[in-house]
Amino acid sequence: MRIDRVRHLAVMFVLAAMLASLAGGCAGPGPYQTSAPRLGTGSSALSDPTAVPTPCYRPLQAGADADADSDSDSDADAARAAPATRIAAPGACVRFVEFDDFGNLFNRAQIDETLGAARSVAARGGVVVVYVHGWEHNAASADPDVLKFYEAMRDARTIDGQYGGKRDVLGIYVGWRGQSLTVPLLSKLTFWERKTTAQAVGDGAVFELLRQLADYREQNVKSRLVVIGHSFGAAIVYSALSHSLTAQIIQDPLVQVAGSTLNLEKRWDMVVLINPAFEAMQVRPQLELALTQSYPPNQLPHVILVTSMADWATGMAFPAGRYLRSTLNRYADAGSPRMYTHAVGHYLPFITHQLAVIDSCEQFRLTAKSITAPDKLSVVFDEKHFCFDDDEARIRHQGQAQARERPVLLTRCEEPDDCELVAPRHVMKAPPGMPIVNIRTTREVMSGHNDIWNPTMRAFLVQLMIKIVERGEQPARTR
Repeated sequence: MRIDRVRHLAVMFVLAAMLASLAGGCAGPGPYQTSAPRLGTGSSALSDPTAVPTPCYRPLQAGADADADSDSDSDADAARAAPATRIAAPGACVRFVEFDDFGNLFNRAQIDETLGAARSVAARGGVVVVYVHGWEHNAASADPDVLKFYEAMRDARTIDGQYGGKRDVLGIYVGWRGQSLTVPLLSKLTFWERKTTAQAVGDGAVFELLRQLADYREQNVKSRLVVIGHSFGAAIVYSALSHSLTAQIIQDPLVQVAGSTLNLEKRWDMVVLINPAFEAMQVRPQLELALTQSYPPNQLPHVILVTSMADWATGMAFPAGRYLRSTLNRYADAGSPRMYTHAVGHYLPFITHQLAVIDSCEQFRLTAKSITAPDKLSVVFDEKHFCFDDDEARIRHQGQAQARERPVLLTRCEEPDDCELVAPRHVMKAPPGMPIVNIRTTREVMSGHNDIWNPTMRAFLVQLMIKIVERGEQPARTR
């Protein structure tokens, strides 16, 4: 009788969502970035503004220079209202690859052009950053996530220059229909329908893009490849890479490189999933496997998950929506129901680190062993505490007030009080070199589900990326 009642409620919920879809405006099913010239794979160097134009995105702000820094609401509104243009952006570029609801490419030329540019950037020792957006976003030129990602790539190029580098930075924006309804309030009803779509997209051609980029990275040891996913975009990334992650965890203790501890099977320099909207159950096989392994010194993490304790979408809406379906499941053990109903960043037994704002990093000094370590990113996770307060990783605005970027402290959950702010009394006895890092942040680091581009969080991500650039070099793979 109880099962019948649950099924009835589930059917009513689906019908309500369908009626909402009919009543509200539906987002277009096709691609947004359709004006790019079809140049094939022979794209010219990004740093040569006189070469054949490449489909680099750059927002054209109304009444302001396109390069002006602006985070205010009024300027953001102006950017959304203004047209966007594609011009060659010296040293930094954002391109698009778009997928339909089943993970199929909309345009083969689009991915060919992007991969051609990525191959050129990798050959010159540049940095390729892939970003998969989340719920209620898409690849429209004026989408706030597109604008923020462009700003982040522009800032990454600026910050690299502050470190003395002159690397090209290629941003790849992976677009999918994260927004299926355009009516603001009704769009909230699409949470679970878009979650199902994200799973399908992750099982599709996204892996082709990531795998091809990994090949370029492996063939060019000075290049770097970073993958970032947000919300359901994080679910897409994890779905696409989970089998590769399992293979890498199995291989980690077996392969060591002369003069370095970098794993030859590591295909991406860093995968960061922010406020990931998928079940802790999905991570369980890889995490349980990882906890049984012993790792060489300076082992680098394969995936870094970062979730705010203030994220209502994954913290409240997620378990509420999963409850009905969970009552129909059959579980092998008592802990499985909570793993199924809770997002990975809110299932406290899986939390490995706490990230919190701190006033000063003065009392947290690196150990002598860490200072001489060959791989700077591994130091972040080998230390019990690592404080992020690198002045070179800040954007220096000429004639403007400095953006408020607060130092943050990363703490490994080894003792009952270590992660008290985000997971009281929780202890994770993870081995050194843990390949899966699951960080939970305070609300001061991220105030909600979409607060991923604020100055403090962005500075944290930038400093992680700088560690990637500083890391040792593994031999090129030849095959």
